Amino acid sequence: MFKISPTIQLSVGLVFLTISILLVAQAIGLAPGIKDENRLYAREKLAETIALQTTIALKRDDRFFLEEMFRQIVRDTPSILSLGLRRTDTSVVFQTEAHAKVWNLRLTDNSTQTHIKLPIGINGVKKGTLEITFNDLSSESDKLFGMPRLVWLVVFICISGFTTFSIYLKRVLRHLDPSSVVPARVRNALNTMAEGVLILDKRGQIVLANESLVVKLATIEDKLIGRKASELGWKLEVSSNPEKLPWVLSQKTGEKQVNVRMRIDFSENKKVLFSVNSVPITDENGKSQGTINSFDDITELEEKNSMLNKMLKNIVEKQRDIEQKNEELNYLATRDPLTNCFNRRYLFDALNEHFARQDATHKEFCVLMLDIDHFKRINDTFGHGVGDTVIKAVCDAVKTKIRRGDIIARFGGEEFCILLSEITAERAVQLAEACRMAIENSPVDEIRVTASFGITSLTYGATTPNELVLQADQALYDSKNNGRNKCTLWSVSLAEKNQSTEDDSSFARTQ
Repeated sequence: MFKISPTIQLSVGLVFLTISILLVAQAIGLAPGIKDENRLYAREKLAETIALQTTIALKRDDRFFLEEMFRQIVRDTPSILSLGLRRTDTSVVFQTEAHAKVWNLRLTDNSTQTHIKLPIGINGVKKGTLEITFNDLSSESDKLFGMPRLVWLVVFICISGFTTFSIYLKRVLRHLDPSSVVPARVRNALNTMAEGVLILDKRGQIVLANESLVVKLATIEDKLIGRKASELGWKLEVSSNPEKLPWVLSQKTGEKQVNVRMRIDFSENKKVLFSVNSVPITDENGKSQGTINSFDDITELEEKNSMLNKMLKNIVEKQRDIEQKNEELNYLATRDPLTNCFNRRYLFDALNEHFARQDATHKEFCVLMLDIDHFKRINDTFGHGVGDTVIKAVCDAVKTKIRRGDIIARFGGEEFCILLSEITAERAVQLAEACRMAIENSPVDEIRVTASFGITSLTYGATTPNELVLQADQALYDSKNNGRNKCTLWSVSLAEKNQSTEDDSSFARTQ
C-alpha cells in the first residue's frame, strides 16, 4: 500500500494552513483591494437600474420624473457624484448640479471605474447616452485604521502564521491524524469569519458553531454542541419538508447546496433571514463524514430591497396619477364646455395632421360647415339660456347621424364644423341633408330650429386647412343667401359668384 511520507504530509498541511490564513485575511477584509470587484459589480448593477428608469421616463416623455429621479439618486447615493443625459447630437437633456464640473470624459473615450457611459435606446433606436460619475474606489478601500491594508496583511500573516504553524507542528509531531477533533487553529480561524459556520457530523449533529453564528442565534456554543441542526427552528422559504434542509440534501446527494434561503423566528417582531451554503465533507474513500455550512445574514439587505420596492411602487403610482391628470387636462383643453364636442383648436390640429400626410390630397376627405338659422332672433326672443339649449340640441342631433370616426367641433357661436374622412362629396351631401332634416324635425321647447350647411371636398383642390374651411364657409354663405335651411356643395362657379357679390357690395359702399 502506498504511504505518504511525513515530509509530504507536513508540507501539505502547511500549504493548507497558509491558504486558510489568506482566506481568513480575505474574510476579515485585510487583503488590499479585495472588495473592488464587488463594488464595481454593484456599480454596474446600479448603473443598469438607473438606465432602466431613464428609459421608462423617456418612453413616457416625462421630463419632470426624469429630473426628480436624477436629483434624488445623487442626493441619496453617496457614491454617485453626478448624473447626466446627453442626446445623440451631444446636447444635454438634463444634468445634475455638479455634472458639468466632474464629468471629464470626451465623446470618444470609454467608460472608467468612476465615469460610466450607458446608451439609452427605445425600440432599438439610440436616443442618447446616460452619464454617471462615481467617487474614486481607491480613496479609502486600501486603508484600514489609516494604514495600508498590505501592512495589516503582512502583520496578520506573521502573527497568525507563527501561532498556527507552532501549534500545528507540535500536534502533528505527536499525531498525524487530526480528524478526530476540530483543531483549535481551525476553530480560531472560523471564529474570525463574519459569516456563521456550522460543522455537522454524518448524523446531522453539531460539532462546531463559530462565534458569529452563536451571537446571531442568541445562545452559547455549549448548548449547540451535540444537538441536531434541524432542531434549532430553521424554516425554508420554499418548503416545510425537513428532508429539504440544505445539509440533509448535501449529505444525501454528495453535492453542495448554494444560496438556500432560510429563516429563524425568535419572536413575532424578530426574524433573521439567512442565505445558506452547505458542502459535504468526505473521507479519503469518498464516504460522507458530515457537512460544513455557512450562514450569511441577509436580513438587512432584504429590508432595504423591500423599502426600495415600496419606493418604486410609490413612484409608479404617482406617475399613474400624473398621467391621469394629464389626460383630464388634455380632454378639457380640446373640448367645448357647452356641447362637449371638440373645440376649434382641436379641429385645426386634426386638419393639420391630415394635410401633413404625403397622400392627403389623394384621398376622399370632406368638410361640412353648419350654422343655426336666425339664432340671434332666438337669443333675443327667448334668452341666452334657451339659446344654449338650442345649440346643444343641434349638436346632439348631428351626432346621431355622423359616423363614429367623424369629428364635430364647435367653430364659434352657433357655427359647427364637421370633418368626414374617406367619403365622397355626394355621400357628404347626403349626410348633411340627413343632419339638416334631423335638426328640423327636432324642435326645442316647441321652437322650430333649422340649420344651413356648406359642403366641400379635398378633391376640389384645397391645399391648406384654411382654404378647405373657406370653401365650406363659402358654400354655407350661399345656403344662407338662398333662403336658409339648405345644403350647398362648393364649386368654382359658386366661389366666383361669392367673389362677385363681395365686389359689388364693396363698390356700393364706395358710392
